[in-house]
Amino acid sequence: MHKSLLEAIILLLFLGGLVGFAMALLKLFGGGTPEEYGVLGIGGGFWLISSAVAIAIRNKLA
Repeated sequence: MHKSLLEAIILLLFLGGLVGFAMALLKLFGGGTPEEYGVLGIGGGFWLISSAVAIAIRNKLA
């Protein structure tokens, strides 16, 4: 895969994870249910950030 395309994918996943965490915090402090902020923050945000980190590490090692 081209390096610039891979870097763009990593950046999008990382930013998507940050947005997921931010939305979860807004739901948490805004009075959302645990299902709402749990799915956004843990399911969405953490999964996207961990995917970006895993791809970045794999790219550096390869």
